[in-house]
Amino acid sequence: MTALGADPAVPQRETPSVAWLGAGRMGSAMVGRLLAAGVDVAVWNRSPERVDPLLERGARRLDRLADAREHDLAFSTVLDDAALERLTDPGDGLFSGGAGRLRTWVDASTTSPAAAARAAAAAAAAGVGHVCAPVSGNPGVVAAGRAIFAVSGSDEAVRAAEPVLAVLGRAVHRVGQAQEAAVVKLATNGVLATLMQVLAEVVVLGEKAGVPRAQLMAFVNDSAVGSPFSAYKTPNIVDLDFTPSFTTEGQRKDVRLALALAADLEAPLPVLSATELAFSRVIAGGLGAGKDLAAVLLGVARDAGVELSPPAPPG
Repeated sequence: MTALGADPAVPQRETPSVAWLGAGRMGSAMVGRLLAAGVDVAVWNRSPERVDPLLERGARRLDRLADAREHDLAFSTVLDDAALERLTDPGDGLFSGGAGRLRTWVDASTTSPAAAARAAAAAAAAGVGHVCAPVSGNPGVVAAGRAIFAVSGSDEAVRAAEPVLAVLGRAVHRVGQAQEAAVVKLATNGVLATLMQVLAEVVVLGEKAGVPRAQLMAFVNDSAVGSPFSAYKTPNIVDLDFTPSFTTEGQRKDVRLALALAADLEAPLPVLSATELAFSRVIAGGLGAGKDLAAVLLGVARDAGVELSPPAPPG
């Protein structure tokens, strides 16, 4: 156990040792938060070299998934349903050989509710509590401590996770006892994708009518429809900088998960369906693959016959 007490005015509290599974952009950012707070973290990643920068910051390496059972808590941040399934492989997964010391597994990935349910069932069979806790935010937001979590699971499992979640982000929203958090995250990312698409459309409309992108976005951000998201994406839109914080492919994956859930529940989502098509077109057309989700702007501009250029340098 590790004591946390960065602020001497706040009583110290004990935080469990953590096994972290998945060292992509989001996982690495969250591990960095824990290391900065003095939490004992050991990290596993499918590509072991991704762990090396975290080792330099004080993390320890987990050579096998099963080694996570020697820690109090396991956290995971993996790409998709298939990667989540890999974590519970009976042969060499998280619970191969028994649960050991491990008592709670917190999955912060964005996956389908069905995949989250299968993960919870695997944990229960091993005698381990499961918390579905997808994170909202990009790596920069996580590093600044502004991420939020939607959380669902048993009261006991959520209580076990709370000390670490408090280090990782600014807010935890309890939304249910099972996999409801996965639904909340997919719904939120559906709004995000649709908002990005409509921002791209109105920016191109303005551009074609002779309104510079910077001026249009300044007004939008100061209006009732402005939001932290529109303000955050304004530099991408204005400067045409599509260095990814969240890729078009990742965003489309989440939209498709939401649409699959909607199909299962007979809940038509016509606007989100159109947004999925827009993301697919910009990816398949070679304009957005590997770029930030704001690159949907390039597809809208192409369709409108607009050639976008970066703003002229000042002076």
